[in-house]
Amino acid sequence: MASAKNSARQRAAPTLPFTALPPTEVFAVEDTVVQFTWRSLSGGSLGCKVHHRSGMEAIELGDVGACGAVDIEGFVAGTETTIDVEVDGRPIAQHEVSTLDALAGPPIAKIATVSDLHLGADGFGLIRQLREPNGVEPYPLRCAKAAVREAQAWGAELLVIKGDITELGMPDEWDLFDELLDDVHIPVLAVPGNHDTAAKRGALDAATELRRRNLFPEPVAATDIGGVTLVMADSTVPGRNHGRLGRSAEQLAQAVDCGQPAIIFTHHHLEPRTYPTIWPPGIRKSDTADLLPALFEANPDLVISSGHTHRNRAYRHATGLITEVSATKDYPGVWAGYTIHTSGLRQAVRRVAEPTCAAWNDRTHAVVGGIWGRWSPGRITDRSLNHAWTRTYPSTKPTGQVAASN
Repeated sequence: MASAKNSARQRAAPTLPFTALPPTEVFAVEDTVVQFTWRSLSGGSLGCKVHHRSGMEAIELGDVGACGAVDIEGFVAGTETTIDVEVDGRPIAQHEVSTLDALAGPPIAKIATVSDLHLGADGFGLIRQLREPNGVEPYPLRCAKAAVREAQAWGAELLVIKGDITELGMPDEWDLFDELLDDVHIPVLAVPGNHDTAAKRGALDAATELRRRNLFPEPVAATDIGGVTLVMADSTVPGRNHGRLGRSAEQLAQAVDCGQPAIIFTHHHLEPRTYPTIWPPGIRKSDTADLLPALFEANPDLVISSGHTHRNRAYRHATGLITEVSATKDYPGVWAGYTIHTSGLRQAVRRVAEPTCAAWNDRTHAVVGGIWGRWSPGRITDRSLNHAWTRTYPSTKPTGQVAASN
């Protein structure tokens, strides 16, 4: 009976015809780099022909499996380019790519973020839970480890974890977090999420666990990395799904009033409408009605980034930017890279490229009849974008290192 139940869990959820994922995709763009992803390939030698204005360039990307992702370099900033994709010399797709403009001024730092790890979860879905076979490394931990490795290989100098680190805050889930931290070789900042503070019997206190690991000393904490201020803000309400920031209005305003660009990282997204229109509930507009004007008055060069929704979205507010970045462990399965310059910031949300993670995350697109696979990624302009500061700032970062101090 147990075997039959496990077999049933492995069956693919029924999906609607219009929700099928494309076999190849340009998922992220920077100024000179593009992340190309694929699925449902039979394997072979992957290559592409990049049609620059100056001529065509053939690039061999190596042997590939059924799914994965790879960065293609050498593009020209601020241009439109055509990519012809081939497997074993056979054309399979063509993509039009618009690279981001180069940002003026020298870079200050490269920061990576992950969120919604849900360490300890064993299934994904609302009605029919998608699960993996027993005996493999749990997909939340596997995807989080891969995201961290790829972010560090990209050049991240600091990692920000934006909550829902665990599924229910249980001791064994915090042990999994320690296993993940063993793979991190750069400074880490973290805030809790609603799953970490679910107040279930046997759960550990999230703030205590993060403080014990020297990751989050107080509900609002500012870190100067030599030209930009990172503000970690706890938006959780213990035992509740929704969040709040208004209670910390004074501390937040003081933290961002720093004479240089600031980024607030928190778990819950800011709801842009008076009444919630999507699940899960975030931070109500009534909670931020007075807070947001005060923050942007204190610092016009402010970015606010969250997780929680497991989707990618970006929109401008006043002179600033507000973004949501999706989870590492379900479709599309991502981490975000932020390249910070003296003139602005570039966000590039990349898919986790490790093939077993990409395969799992592709499978989870089928939730809600496949609508999840259409809803969660957002547009490429939600994932890859430049944001200019209102003025150019000097960098106080020591050469070759992030100057992080709490």
